[in-house]
Amino acid sequence: MSNWLADWVADQLRSGAARRSAPAGVGGDAMYVYGSIGVDAALTSTGDIWVGTYDFDTVEGTAATVTWHRAVGLERLGFIVIAARRFPVLGGLLPARPANAAGCPACRATGDWHLFSADRKESLRIRGMICKTCGGLGWQS
Repeated sequence: MSNWLADWVADQLRSGAARRSAPAGVGGDAMYVYGSIGVDAALTSTGDIWVGTYDFDTVEGTAATVTWHRAVGLERLGFIVIAARRFPVLGGLLPARPANAAGCPACRATGDWHLFSADRKESLRIRGMICKTCGGLGWQS
């Protein structure tokens, strides 16, 4: 990974454009790029994505325990796609679409998750949720 990412992450943290994250056992700078109920994602200055999951079934007054893991493959791509919506420069971390790549049939080439009818003629597009087949890219090679 080139130095541009490390410099960019440091600048985002310094300027307050992003919030620092500290996934357990990960050295260097990391910033939050996604958060929702039960899951957070952080981008490190080396280009890794770390995903923290936690359970809300805790006893009142106790803190939830976050479990972190390094995202790979489609999971990593999906979180970078989400992060690039807020920070467009991060689109540079995504692979270029090959000329022979076909549109993803699972998301109708949108990158968004779809729920299909039994006959697959109609679907409900859920914007903001990433297609599990293409990682949100909208294509497959």
